[in-house]
Parts: sequence; structure tokens; C-alpha cells
Amino acid sequence: MKYKITLLLVLLFNLFYGQVTFTAVPSDKQLVGRDLITNKGNIIIEGEVDNSVNNYNSIEAEVYRNNVLYSTDSEILSFTSNIASFNFDFDIDAELVNYSVKIYSETGGSLTLEKEIVEIVAGDAFIILGQSNAAARKWPGNSSANGFIDNFIRVYASGTSNPNTLLANSAWYIGQGDGKQNTNGNTGQWGLKLANSIVNNTNIPVAIFNGADDGKAISFFQAPVDYQTSQSSNYGRLYYRINKTGLKNYVRGFLWSHGPKDADNNETTIYYKNAFNTLKSSLLTDYPNIERFYIFQTKNQCDKPVDNLMKIKEAQRQLAFEDPNISIMPTSAMALGTDECHFLFTGGYTLYADRIFPVINRDIYGGTTSSEIDPPMIIDAYLQNSTTLVVETDATALQINNFSQLSDFELSNAGASAITNIGVSQNKIIFTLSSDPGNAAEISYIAPTQDLAGDFITNSNNLELVCFNKYPVGIISTIADGNWNNPATWPYGIPLATQNVTINNNVTIAGNASATINNITLGTGSLTINSGGSLIVNGSASGDVT
Repeated sequence: MKYKITLLLVLLFNLFYGQVTFTAVPSDKQLVGRDLITNKGNIIIEGEVDNSVNNYNSIEAEVYRNNVLYSTDSEILSFTSNIASFNFDFDIDAELVNYSVKIYSETGGSLTLEKEIVEIVAGDAFIILGQSNAAARKWPGNSSANGFIDNFIRVYASGTSNPNTLLANSAWYIGQGDGKQNTNGNTGQWGLKLANSIVNNTNIPVAIFNGADDGKAISFFQAPVDYQTSQSSNYGRLYYRINKTGLKNYVRGFLWSHGPKDADNNETTIYYKNAFNTLKSSLLTDYPNIERFYIFQTKNQCDKPVDNLMKIKEAQRQLAFEDPNISIMPTSAMALGTDECHFLFTGGYTLYADRIFPVINRDIYGGTTSSEIDPPMIIDAYLQNSTTLVVETDATALQINNFSQLSDFELSNAGASAITNIGVSQNKIIFTLSSDPGNAAEISYIAPTQDLAGDFITNSNNLELVCFNKYPVGIISTIADGNWNNPATWPYGIPLATQNVTINNNVTIAGNASATINNITLGTGSLTINSGGSLIVNGSASGDVT
């Protein structure tokens, strides 16, 4: 009993009269951001020593690299009113190596271990947001993704929607893919496989911040006014995690898998585009070094109306077409599970990771490849003759195998004209029509609901065509007053040199700006070319230009 009382008194003495306190110190398993020029991360350790009980002389630090002593440092303490501060600043390489730090106090030549931090790494951070296919847990019947767990994939806390749970957890974890959003260390299944590819191809550790939430509209992910001080919003919880870990300036990429909920709400293409751009602007304000945004185009899924889904898919396509910092990846050919809503791991989430990694590797890590790693996207649609419609893509070459699903494409505003045959030639899709569709026709690519066993038009790398909705055939009309080179002036982005346009709004070509077009018609609007501006018309022009 006497021994127990003595031990208790010692513990209480240490609790209330602890002499070394830390004001800044990393956590076990923490990832610190890497400087892209030096390829190093920085570890800062700060604190104070109270000399009122023990006579401390110095604080000693040891840094270990894979458990081998790497560097040492020491600070002689200078006290004012029995208080002295200390500060250590260490650089570590961004590599597949764990660093650890031991901090000792020195009194009369005797060292006492005050703090040990283990498994610290330096690397890059990525954000994943969206609905349940971004959270990407192991759905019933799915195989596990945890064979891709790697010691150098790190996660701070979890993507929990409970603010109290988040605030109570300050730990770092090795990333795991199968758990739900509130599981500590959640990356999502494809997030884990993607991180594994980055780690093992670049030899750089990665932190994943997966803040996805099942069944939420795009409005749910926006930044509210109080996000910096409150964790009641999704954006606020994400901000808290990244800010708390000091990684705001080290987020390099943003990945977005979303859509069915806004299709359920029957949101318009313009609404979704504006909402995403608002979110993008907020993210760049808080994480200014995001280099690239990646959108996974939603699939016909979750029993949502296809017409509504097409509005969202078109918004996602336009975002990628109009913004050079946004890339898109289709999911039409990926395999859904039995619920027809969530993807299988094999043939689904594995393809998420396998398709987007080469693009990230090129965009962010400077990787090269001879493969067509970007999916084919429509860049023009026009009539070659009265019954031949051509859709031109940005692919090098297209391939088609046993394609028989004419209903995957939809011709609208075309009177009685219908698609009777589909073929490909180089980067073009050639449609044979039953009759002349007129001058207001639109073409859509809806895509089948099947997986890769279905019929798809692909590029040479087996990436299927990005879906598009009601793309005008031949003639594009303005939709708003504004500058010619502003995508918002046009329904499908700035027209290409091969396209024909009608001006039904007040449009200006600014000084020192130029535009090239095939045919132009001045309809109910006006076109003003300011001094120094130019317009090249390769075909014909009708109407007055000022």
C-alpha cells in the first residue's frame, strides 16, 4: 500500500509540476508538406522549460531515419523568471522513409527522455469530395481494397460528419480503404489505390483528405461564412483538418465524384457549373497550390432520371472543356454492383484509380506516356451533307467494336430525322441519318448502363467517349451579352474555327483579342470589334459588324 501511495504522489507531482511543456510538436505518423524545390519537409518542435524545481541546463534533440541516428541538436537554456523557451527546426527528405524524433532534457549531465515522435514523413496532400462513390467504402458484395494499404499513405482523423468526434481526434493514421467516412484513416477504396500508385511510382508519401458524404447535393459542399471557426459544415470540417495539420499550402490536387443527388433535384446545367466554380474558387482561396481539379463524370445510375443525369453530365463536360485546369474522366464503362448505384471494386473503383493516376502523374509529377490517357471529348458537330452528321473529338483515333446501340446517341430538334448507322474515321464519329435534320438539330451521347462488356466508342487506350447533352449541330447561337472570349457568352464554350455562329446578343471582341469562325450570322444581336481586335471568317458572314 505504501508503494502505491508513493507512486501516486510521484504521478501527481509530474502532472501538476511538469517542467518541460511543448507548444508545437508533430504527431506520430504525421505527414508534413514537402517543398517542391528542395523536396524536403520541415519539422518544428517548440516548448518551454520551468526551472523552479529542477535545474535544467539544455534541451537535446535526436532525429532518426529508419531508426538510424540521422542528426542531433542542442539548445542551452536561458531563463527569465524560471522560464526558458526552446525551438528546433529540422528538414527531412520526402522519401519512402520514416523519421522519428527524441527530445531530452539535461540536468547535471543526466538526460531524461521528454518526448518521442515516430513515423514522420514528408509528402503531398490530395482532397477527395463528392457523394458515396467518392467516399467509396466497401459496399456489400465488394472485394477489399486493403491489399493496397501502404505505410506511406497517411490520413488525419477521419471524414466524420460529427464535429465533436472530429475535435476529439488529433491522431494520424495509415490510410485504409474499406471503412465508412467516419472510420479513422478513411481514404475510400479508389482513393487508397490511387494513393498507392502515387507512392510507389513517385516515391513520395501522400496524405488523403476524403471529405465525401453520401447522397449530398453540390450545395452541401460549399463554404459557409463561418467555416474557419465552425465545424458544423462539410467545408468547415475539411478546412479544420487541413489547417490543423499545416497542409493548406501543400494540397496539390482535388478529385470530385458527384452528380446523382443534383440529378434527383433536377438541377440545370448552368446551376451545376456555377456551383462547382464557386466551390473551386473557395478551395483555391484556402488551398492556393492546388494544381489541378479532376472530375469523374457521373454514370447512368442510382435509378435517377436519365434526362436529369444528362444535365449534370453536360455540366461536368463543359467545366472540363472550358477550364484548362480541370480534367474529366468518364465512368460509363465501369462496373456497378447489384444496387445499380455503387461501383464494384474490381472493374469499378480500380478503374477510377488506374485511369486517373496517369493523368495526375503527367499533370503534377511530370510523368510521360505514349498512351492516350485523356478520354475522347466532343469538339465539334456538323453536317457533312444532308444525311451525314459528323461529331469530331479531340482523340488521335477512335475505335468501335460491335457497336449496335444506336439509342446511346439521341438526335433532338431534328424533325423526323433519325440515326440509322454509326461508324468512326480517325477522330470522328460518322452518323448516317434517315433525312435532313434541319438547322436546329442537337446530338447527345447518353451512354449505356453496362460495364466494359457493353458497346462503347473508345480511344486507343480503351477510354470511352465523354458524354455530352444537346450539342448543337452546325450553328451555335449566343446566350448572353458579353465578350466573345468569355465562355459564358456561348452555350458550349468559345466556338471553334470550324463552327458556325449566330449572334443573338450584344457581343464584343476586345482590343488585342482575336477570334476565328467558319460562318457567322448577325441575328437579333450585335457584334462590336474594338480597335486592335480581329475576327477571321473562313466561310461567309451576314449582317452588320461595328
